[in-house]
Amino acid sequence: MQTPEYFTLKQVADSIRKVIAERYSRTYWVIAEMHKLNSTKKGHCYPELVQKEDGLIVVEMRGTIWKQNFERIQQKFYEIVKEPLRDGMELLFQVKITYHPIYNIGLEIIDIDPNYALGALQRERQETLERLNKEGILNANQQIEMALVPKRLAIISQADSKGYSDFVTLLNGHPKRYHFNTFLFEAALQGDNAIASIKGQLKRIEEIKHHFDAVVIIRGGGGEVGMHCYNNYELAKAIATFPLPVLTGIGHSTNLTVCEMIAFRNGITPSDMAYFLLSIFEELDAPLDEALMKLPKQIQHLLQESKNQFGQLTLTFKQEVQAVLLSEKNAFHGIVKDFEFQVKHKMTYSNQVLTQLRNQIRSSSGYFFESQKNKRENLINLLQIHSKSILNSSLQTINNQQNQLIRFFPRRFETETKNLEQAELHLNLLDPITILQRGYAIVTNQKGVLSAKNQAKAGEELKIVTEAQELNAKVK
Repeated sequence: MQTPEYFTLKQVADSIRKVIAERYSRTYWVIAEMHKLNSTKKGHCYPELVQKEDGLIVVEMRGTIWKQNFERIQQKFYEIVKEPLRDGMELLFQVKITYHPIYNIGLEIIDIDPNYALGALQRERQETLERLNKEGILNANQQIEMALVPKRLAIISQADSKGYSDFVTLLNGHPKRYHFNTFLFEAALQGDNAIASIKGQLKRIEEIKHHFDAVVIIRGGGGEVGMHCYNNYELAKAIATFPLPVLTGIGHSTNLTVCEMIAFRNGITPSDMAYFLLSIFEELDAPLDEALMKLPKQIQHLLQESKNQFGQLTLTFKQEVQAVLLSEKNAFHGIVKDFEFQVKHKMTYSNQVLTQLRNQIRSSSGYFFESQKNKRENLINLLQIHSKSILNSSLQTINNQQNQLIRFFPRRFETETKNLEQAELHLNLLDPITILQRGYAIVTNQKGVLSAKNQAKAGEELKIVTEAQELNAKVK
């Protein structure tokens, strides 16, 4: 039998490397998502490159960016995009296909096109706008009616952000010292973390929305990629459907982000948003300033007119009062005379009526007293007769009861005496001393007398009481 031809593993690896080097000798431009950058302390990077379909990874390959290339790519990317490379970005890579005996097939990354990253952001922006428009909420936040004087502001920013500092300084630094009530809800303001962070703070504000007139999202300047989170559909939807007006001042940008477009009001910078809020106060304050200028003269003129009107009204009032007093005085005299006549007439009539009543009372009282006297005497006679009858009946009843007691008392006394003697005998039999004398004993432990519910246990000390002595025992 002929011996089969065989190769070492290294020979196979060298053959594969040679074939790949010959077949893929040139470079290629490849679109992929940089899942993880995986930079090292030496300056090299080993990014994980993936392609996803329906949210699932369908291809994954190892990448390599040597230190000298990475420094050049990073600098170029930052100059154009204004932000460093980061995980999760979809990029256009210039690569060379390589094979390593240990690390297998990989892609050596020669360059990255930063303009492709800007195009990807623009595509996300357009897709988000189309979804919001299709759902009918693109302009929902802009249709909310804002308070006439929006002074209670919920601010989503970072405490150490220069944009936040400028915003608060401008609000509080107006010469007229307009008063704003501001409360900071700290959140991340750029990158993928900003989406969940800002949405979380919007949810917190919605729970206490009755304390605020508007929400202000502010940050300092940044590049296009630094603001990619503001094109995210979920964040844009949260702002569009928020029940309070949302104002944005999220820094300089060449193109407006979706969140800026659908917000109630957008300012290019936090300072612009502060000036907008101050302008509302100034617009309402301007008529007040004008009124303050005109008010002294108008008050003086009004006081003079009022003084003249008061003098005229006083004179007219005095004349009318005098005329009314004279008329009322004459009417009063007439009423007094009429009253005096009526009183005299009534007095005469009343005296006649009283005289007639007095005579009637005198004649009626004599008859009434005589009648009452006869009734009283009849009642006294009846009372005497009935009282004697009742007394005799009561005496007869008492005598009968006395005779019955004399007959039945000795017999009842004898019966009760026997019952008491019988009870005394039973009590003597139940006396504990008598029971002990019959040979019984009382056994107790710490809980009391032993019984079915309180049984003795091994090792427990007991107390035994007999008729003659007390004993201590221990259960074995």
